Amino acid sequence: MDNTHQNIRNKAFPEVTSSPLRRLALAAQGMTGADIERIIREARRKARRARRPLAYGDIQSAIAGSAERPSPALKWGISAHEAGHALMWSLTGVGTVVSMTTGQARGGDTRVEISTEATQTEAGIMSLIACLLGGRAAELTILGEAMIGGGGSDRSDLALATAHATHLETMLGCSSSKPLLYMPPERISHDLRFDPSLAARVHQRLEMAMGIALDAMREHHEVLLSLAKALDAATYLEGSHVADILSLTKRHRNM
Repeated sequence: MDNTHQNIRNKAFPEVTSSPLRRLALAAQGMTGADIERIIREARRKARRARRPLAYGDIQSAIAGSAERPSPALKWGISAHEAGHALMWSLTGVGTVVSMTTGQARGGDTRVEISTEATQTEAGIMSLIACLLGGRAAELTILGEAMIGGGGSDRSDLALATAHATHLETMLGCSSSKPLLYMPPERISHDLRFDPSLAARVHQRLEMAMGIALDAMREHHEVLLSLAKALDAATYLEGSHVADILSLTKRHRNM
């Protein structure tokens, strides 16, 4: 979101501090610099025709009008997915949610500040993997099936989770087989495809992390639904709003 935020600030409101622009940046998440420049030009033309200065509402309306928005059903699925991620980040303490958005039709996004300290152990990396699989776990819990958006690219949830699990087995000293051997994979997909034993151990870790995420979705189902509904209604949420909703998980644990 940082580049999106900077683009809007530089092109529309260079004199304004960061905080008021964050909501616009969240709404424009996933757009390119060229998209934002075009939207701001259109918003400026609208303001000039009305003989008044450019306002936040002009840009917000232009973003809403130009974006390729998902259908209501797809948006609900995206909201459930992102809520699952946010819930896991909160429960594990591995990261702090900065923002959430349902994004464009290509999918949503949950921005997180990951704790370096919390990921210094095998348990910490397994928690990180559970966070990455939290979106899929939420889909299975709320929708009854998993969507394909969690995979399909090298930066997808499944790809990142697989990479972390592979690193635990090959280069971080956490394997049950030859833990002192340092074997950095040149191409993870190649190693997993041609080493069935490694693939089995990596998949076992992924299944374990998925189980952790599914248990969390079931235990905190009402909070998960509350966050998904809030995101679905608002399209984008600040980290502080997310924290307020997720604070209910702490109350549930103390009851």
